[in-house]
Amino acid sequence: MSKLDAVLAAYPGKVKLVFKQFPLDTHSKAALAAAAALAAHRQGRFWELHDAMFAHRRDLSLDNIRNLARSIGLDMKRFDVDLPSDEVKKAIVRDMEDGDKAGVEGTPSVYINGKKYNGSLDLPAIKPIIDAELKSAR
Repeated sequence: MSKLDAVLAAYPGKVKLVFKQFPLDTHSKAALAAAAALAAHRQGRFWELHDAMFAHRRDLSLDNIRNLARSIGLDMKRFDVDLPSDEVKKAIVRDMEDGDKAGVEGTPSVYINGKKYNGSLDLPAIKPIIDAELKSAR
């Protein structure tokens, strides 16, 4: 279980995780990985491919990403159409524009109720911040 999974499990129905693409120019395969994740999302399998790519982050070549996509059971004909599609490209641009507006400078970046959070993602560290936000929302 990831640190964010633990946070979500601690607050069922009270918090949600929103993932935005923000491929950095300093990572030569980031744009490809972002497009692949969104192509998988179009088949309802974002997190599966995201996690597989993260586990194999040292090789994010197109061939390896396609192998990962195949291994999680994606419809490869659809994946190959969606990967370079205008819809996926536009979604990445929208996410990057959102990130620019929010002041994202690197990845990962975590925001809680629109406020940048720079602390530990361990539940004991982030819990007081979330509790305070939930209390002020009441």
